[in-house]
Order: sequence, then structure tokens, then C-alpha cells
Amino acid sequence: MPAALQVLQSLIVVGLSPLYVGVISRAEAVVASKRGPSIWQPYRDLAKLLRKGSRVSAHASWVYRSAPFVVISCYLTVSVIVPIITSDPLPLAFLADLIGGAFVLTLASFVTSLAALDTASPYGGLGASRASWIGSLVEPGLIVVFFSVGTLSASDNPYLMNHALSASGLAWVLPTHVLGTLAFFMLVLVENGRIPIENPSGTIEISMIEEGRVLEYSGRDYALMRLGSFMKFFLMSAIFMNVFVLPWGLGSATSLAGGLLAIPVLAGKLALCGAVVVVVDTSFAKLRFFRIAEFLGAAFLIALVGDVTAYVIGK
Repeated sequence: MPAALQVLQSLIVVGLSPLYVGVISRAEAVVASKRGPSIWQPYRDLAKLLRKGSRVSAHASWVYRSAPFVVISCYLTVSVIVPIITSDPLPLAFLADLIGGAFVLTLASFVTSLAALDTASPYGGLGASRASWIGSLVEPGLIVVFFSVGTLSASDNPYLMNHALSASGLAWVLPTHVLGTLAFFMLVLVENGRIPIENPSGTIEISMIEEGRVLEYSGRDYALMRLGSFMKFFLMSAIFMNVFVLPWGLGSATSLAGGLLAIPVLAGKLALCGAVVVVVDTSFAKLRFFRIAEFLGAAFLIALVGDVTAYVIGK
């Protein structure tokens, strides 16, 4: 039974992540008084790309060709170590904790940047250099966030964090947790190229960051990179809701029925998270590039204050 739930959890991440992005895109268009694309448009785009061949730059090496498969593997790895539909650890959950999962996400970003540089494309190099600079500021913030939440559960294991928060109403409203949650949401926006860091619907190459790294990809390879970005957004949103915001409503690792019943609960949580993302995307302007460091610095300081608060309260 746990093995079946493990497979089901990964299939949910792969299968529902395009829908999650499609619903958010449609909601943003509706808020802007536009008709917008269908919520199924990401599936159509992926299907169209999978039917096409891939063009490879003459300067590209095996790094460029293998990057899409490494990226998908990284996100699949994260999908088996975090609570998506169950609150009990599944068979492969021992592979890493939240900090280890952050390193796996960083590996996917690192490989994407290497592939962008491998093509000798000026836009790819620009996107890779920008993403690397932003990543160097995001990682310290993520580590401090995980430490701030870990102080409440005395562990950086996401399942133990979930149990600690769901079992204690007081821990859920402590300043340490509130500040850590706010900082993590800010980093979710950064890591997934959302406003105020990047406009996901922008088409101007010179201002692209995440999309700039994959401009040279086409066909099936580009489909895998797009799917990887959908999975990353889905995973980070699920972690945000299941570990930080609403740790209740997950099933048991011994019950397939409980795991299936947790799917609509997960959908409701992601709808709430997506609504907040839509509000941010439609209420704020994209930051100028040199001000991104201020945004990331604010996230780091908020998480750090949460850590200090935990120390003061503990004393």
C-alpha cells in the first residue's frame, strides 16, 4: 500500500502541475478583465511540443541534451520526500529532508544554467547569469526559513514539521512560524519567476530570467523543461500549504482510500495558494532588476527575525 501511494503521489505532481498553472493563468486573465487561455492550455502546449522534433545548436554538448532528463529526475525526487497527500513518510521519504530537497532543487537550476551556457547563446548566458545571481541570494533565505520552522519541531524533516504544527495550535501562530511562512512565500515567488521578480507572461527576451535559460530548447526537450517548471511550482506550493500553512487534511500511508480522499483537500489548498499568487501578480508591478536584491534581503531578514524570536521565546 505505501508503495502504491508513493507512485500515486508522484503521478499527482506530474499530472496536476500543468492544471495548477493553467488555473492560475486563467484566473489572472479574468481579474484583468480578459478572457484568457483555457485551464487546459498547458496540456495542449505540452502535447503539441511532444509531437515536434528538437533542434539542437551546433555548439551544444551532452550537457544540453541531458539537462531536461536531469531536471525532471530532480523534481520527481523531491516529489517522493515531501508530504503531498499523506502525513506519514512514504517508502522513499528517507532519501532527504527539506534542506536536502532544497539542494536537489538547486541541482535542477544549476543544470539548467549549464545547459543555457552550453549553447553559446547570448540570451541563454544572460538568463543563466541572472538566475545564478538570484539563486545565490535565495539559498541562504531558504536555509534560514527551514531552520526557523525546524525549531518548532526540533527537526528539518517535512513530515515531522507537519505533525508538530498539526498537533499544536499554539506553534501555528507563534511569531517564528508566521515570519518563516511569510519569508518562504516570498521565496516561492522568486523561485518560480512570478511577480514582483519576473512576469511569467512576458515575451521580451532581454527581461527574461527563467525563460531566458530555455530559449534554445524546442520540441520534446522544451516540453520536458516546461513540465519541470510546472512541477517545481506545484511542489513548492504544496510544501508551503502542507507544511507551513494548513498541515491538516492529509491521508495515512497505510490507506489508499485516505490518500485518494486527500487529493481534493490538496486541490482546495492549492486553490487558496493560487488565489494569493493571483492577487500578488495582479496587484504589484515587476521590480527593476537591481531591486531584486532588496526583495530577497527582506525575505532573509524576516526569516532571520523568526529564528531570533524562537531563541528569545525559548529562553
